[in-house]
Amino acid sequence: MKLKYLILFALNLCFAFGCNSSKHGLTSENVIGTEVHLASVHNNVCKSLYGNVLLYAIFVDTRGTKPWSEFDIKSTLDSIQKAMDWIKRKAIINNRKLEIEIKYPVSGHKIPVALDFPRTTLSETLFQPSLQNGLKAIQSWSDRIAVAAARTLPPDTSKMITTRNSLTDKERLIARLRDIYKTDNVALVYFVNNYYNDEISVTLNATSRNNVEYSIVSYKNPSVIAHEFLHLFGAWDLYITPFEKDKAAKSRKEFAMKEFPNEIMAFAYRGIDSLDISPFTRYCIGWEKQMDPKYTEMILGKNIRPVQY
Repeated sequence: MKLKYLILFALNLCFAFGCNSSKHGLTSENVIGTEVHLASVHNNVCKSLYGNVLLYAIFVDTRGTKPWSEFDIKSTLDSIQKAMDWIKRKAIINNRKLEIEIKYPVSGHKIPVALDFPRTTLSETLFQPSLQNGLKAIQSWSDRIAVAAARTLPPDTSKMITTRNSLTDKERLIARLRDIYKTDNVALVYFVNNYYNDEISVTLNATSRNNVEYSIVSYKNPSVIAHEFLHLFGAWDLYITPFEKDKAAKSRKEFAMKEFPNEIMAFAYRGIDSLDISPFTRYCIGWEKQMDPKYTEMILGKNIRPVQY
C-alpha cells in the first residue's frame, strides 16, 4: 500500500467514529429543518481557530517506535513551527487574528514520556482486534500520558477556586493548561517517533461533545502536522482512500479534489508551501461565515444546508 494512503486513511476516524450521529459528522440536536451545524466551529475544546491558541505537544517513547533523540525532537519542533507559521500566514490572508503558542512538557530536563501502545504500534492498537476496542485502548493510553505530562506543570496557585483540579485525564490536563496559558483553545497533540516507517496519524473526537479532541502524529512532515491541527478545529478530510465504499461520498470527494487541487485536507503528503486552505475548509474552521451553495451540494449533498456562523 502506498505510504500516502497509509498516512491519510486513518484521519477519517475523527469523522467516521468521532461524530455524534450521521456519517457527515453532523449533530442531530443542531438540525433545524434542513439547516445544520457541522459540529466543527464552537465545538469541544478547540472551539475556534482565532485569537490565542496553544499547541501542547507531548513526545512519547514506545517500544514500537524509535526512541526520541535530541535531534529528532528539535527537528520535529522545527516542523511544528513551520506548520503553525504556515497556518498563521493563511490566517492573515483571510483577515483572521491568530497567535499560536507551542509548548511541551519537560521533566528533569527530559522531554519524552515513555508509555508503550497496548499492541506495539498505533495502527495495531487501533485496528486489532476491533476498531471499537482499539479506540478504547487509545483513549486509555492517551489519558495515562496526559497524567504523566501534568506532573511537569507548576502547582495550581488559584485563589478563587477551592476545588482541587485532580489531573486524572486529558480533560483535566487541558483545564490546567487553560489556566496557565490563559486561552480557551488548547490543541493537544501526541508525537511518536515513527517518521522512518509506514504508520498512521490520526485525530480523534473532533466532532464529539463528550470527549476532548486530540491528535497522534507519527511523522515530522509539516503538512501532516498542519492537516491534523486543522482537524482539531473542525476541518474535514477531502481525499479518497482505497477503502472508500460509498459511491456518492466518493463522488463528492472526487469533486473536492478536482475543485481544490492544492487543498491541505486532500493532499497532506505534499510539501506544505505548495498547499492552501480551500473555501470549504475555511468554512469548517470558522474563517468564513457562510459556505458557497455550490460546495454545499457537491460535497455535502442536496439535503444539507450549513448554518451561517
